[in-house]
Amino acid sequence: MNQGKVENTDARLQEYAEGELIVTDPPYNIGYKYEGDFTDRIKDYGALFEPMRGQRVVMVHYMEQIIHDIVPVLGSPEKIVAWTSYSNTPRSWRSVCWWNCSPDMSRVRVPYRNPEDARIKELTKRTGGRALPDVWHIEQVKNVSAEKVQGYTNQIPREVIYNILKTTASPGDVIVDPFSGTGTTAKVAQELGMSFRVSDVNPTAQELTRQRLAQSVITLTA
Repeated sequence: MNQGKVENTDARLQEYAEGELIVTDPPYNIGYKYEGDFTDRIKDYGALFEPMRGQRVVMVHYMEQIIHDIVPVLGSPEKIVAWTSYSNTPRSWRSVCWWNCSPDMSRVRVPYRNPEDARIKELTKRTGGRALPDVWHIEQVKNVSAEKVQGYTNQIPREVIYNILKTTASPGDVIVDPFSGTGTTAKVAQELGMSFRVSDVNPTAQELTRQRLAQSVITLTA
């Protein structure tokens, strides 16, 4: 049975243990104002990631910030995937990067293109679909989205976290998110039967995460 914790530890003071997999969508340090009067214009931004050195990390971020702020701390990632979405904003894609671990894309199967082709139909019967590619088209969570948690902005889609956990987590891993926001990482881990430990210094985010975890659980195939 999975176990979960919701904490309020500052990311700069986090202590990570063996067997923990860090999966996070951190503040992007672009001056965005969150609920609770939190603004992500953070002095010494790289210090947030210093405790992650040498740990297994999967991070969603803009590539410019990965290069400028994260690589000097964590080094070059071992794997990069592009997450794209239709958007009215100038930025329509983000990167998903892996450090000290690699995803097994074959753990998630997606439909082949040209599904009506006879050869593709036969291939689908044998394989269940093609392995997850290195470009993920997943729509952003909008105010009208079914999964939207009201009262908070910049919610990460559950499918992004699902893909990360399914392709990367090993049996017995504890999933850790030091920037939990609305608790999507914790919620998907809960649905997959995985243990988790999440944290956010914003009390609004902590409360929304607890409320979300208290809701009924849809059990996913781990």
